[in-house]
Amino acid sequence: MEQLKIEIQNRHKKLLLNKKEASQEIGVSISTLDRLRKEGYLREKRIGGGIFFTLDEIVNFIGGSN
Repeated sequence: MEQLKIEIQNRHKKLLLNKKEASQEIGVSISTLDRLRKEGYLREKRIGGGIFFTLDEIVNFIGGSN
């Protein structure tokens, strides 16, 4: 899973992904991402009114859904 984290970080060059970037990495729509977040499958970070996801959160979700 560490390799997956490095690949995502290399693609985006940052440690937090916005909803659009996170949904693309997971392979779901933004609406589905919002539902997963609201149902507690993903934890978000709120910064300045924006919703972001850590790389660890994305990688753990992808790893757990296989």
